[in-house]
Amino acid sequence: MSTSAPRPPVSLRRHFSWLLLGVTVMLVGGVGLSLWFSLQVDSQNQDGLLKIHAEGARDGVKRRLDHYRTLVDKLARDPELEDMLRFGDPPDQQAWVRSRQTLIPDLYGLTLLTPEGEILGDATTLRVGPRCRAELVSRNPLRGMRLHLQRGVAGREHVDLVSAVRGFDNELLGGVFLSMRLDALKRILDEAAYPGQTLTLLDEAGETVVSNGNGNGNGNGNGKASGAAREIRLDVGDAGWTLVARAPVQKLTRSGKVQILVGGATLLAVLLLLLETGMLGLRRAMLRDIAATRDALTALARDESVPPIVPHYAEFEQAVSDINLVALHLQEQRSRLEHLSLTDPLTGLPNRRAFETRFPQALGFAERGHHIALVLLDIDHFKRINDSHGHGVGDQVLLALAQTLKTLTRRADLAARLAGDEFAILLADLDAAGVALWYQRLIDHFGGELNALGLNQQTGISAGQAWLQGVPRDSMNQALARADRALYQAKERGRARLVFDAPAGEKNAG
Repeated sequence: MSTSAPRPPVSLRRHFSWLLLGVTVMLVGGVGLSLWFSLQVDSQNQDGLLKIHAEGARDGVKRRLDHYRTLVDKLARDPELEDMLRFGDPPDQQAWVRSRQTLIPDLYGLTLLTPEGEILGDATTLRVGPRCRAELVSRNPLRGMRLHLQRGVAGREHVDLVSAVRGFDNELLGGVFLSMRLDALKRILDEAAYPGQTLTLLDEAGETVVSNGNGNGNGNGNGKASGAAREIRLDVGDAGWTLVARAPVQKLTRSGKVQILVGGATLLAVLLLLLETGMLGLRRAMLRDIAATRDALTALARDESVPPIVPHYAEFEQAVSDINLVALHLQEQRSRLEHLSLTDPLTGLPNRRAFETRFPQALGFAERGHHIALVLLDIDHFKRINDSHGHGVGDQVLLALAQTLKTLTRRADLAARLAGDEFAILLADLDAAGVALWYQRLIDHFGGELNALGLNQQTGISAGQAWLQGVPRDSMNQALARADRALYQAKERGRARLVFDAPAGEKNAG
């Protein structure tokens, strides 16, 4: 009867070598993978930040151009112009122009035109250069040209706008010609750009209109900054212009280099520990620590929550600490991105998405018998503020209201900006009198915030209130519709007031 040959003994050195190789590959792969994730998240953050800055600059440029168009249209609708163009003499016409010149910031030139596009008055005194005069005659701007860029003389670049003046019978009497300096657009780009970023405004021909800093990037006229790799292009309204935002790519940041050094030092320490320590007594503990590390790296690679790793031996604390720090860093980055997605960038209040997320919780309280009031409010005549004083003042008014809501909102409440000047507030455990008192405090505090910001804006707040219904179960759209209906009634009754959709405890129709 033959017996099988005994299995030859396994070399401890070979077993250790394979184990060492496995641990080395795992640690190198884990550190490399964590660094790769970190670089990917950092790259996404850089792209997102560049896009935010580009959109902010684009919106600022659009608002400024719209302001220019609105301004020239308002001048063209001046009641004095019809008689001025029909019967006025040149001195009166030039006096009308001079009286408006001092009121308009960033103005380069202003004049009245005949129906054929000729200038009424002294072109030199009115600061209308030869190129502009030639453009007016050749293009017949009163028949269609609205905006034209003039860059012929260095230091005198400007944008020309024309608006037709018509009589009561729609007869073309002439026009208003207005030239605005490009300095205002350049200031917008300078304020929006962060260090290292290049923001360039191009016209429809791809030529540089303005750029942040001095010059136009590398001087090639296409808005490209030297060495930049990230680029975002955004259309700027109906002017045919394009905003180009560029920023250099940071492939390896300082934190990434530190992670590589720490990972390499940790790997070397582990190898030395394995070489100098007996394997028989340490094998089980080492395998347990390695298994925990492997699971943590796998969870990290799968974008799952990584529990803190507690090493068995103190020699592994450095490596484990680095892995925990990488995991915590990535989790914090995800939390920051989630916070940004739930926050309104202008006011810092929760946005509509955050409101939709919190609404089911408020509805659950209503189902358990709590009084939950939904209040919709907006600023009276907010569009008039923007049109009359500019969007910068409008933003300050929004910030004043946001600060008021932050001050008056309790931990159990929620104040969110839905869109524009429309805000939604969820108030917990207040009856109708409590809601009315809260609204009065809101009005008083809002006025104080306006005064603190130096805004001499006398405007009220219209508000509509609805109670969340637990039984039958309510929905967000239904509740918003009731509150919106009450808000509409507040405006119909003269604005600057709070209107209740129904008293507390009553069911709303429908």
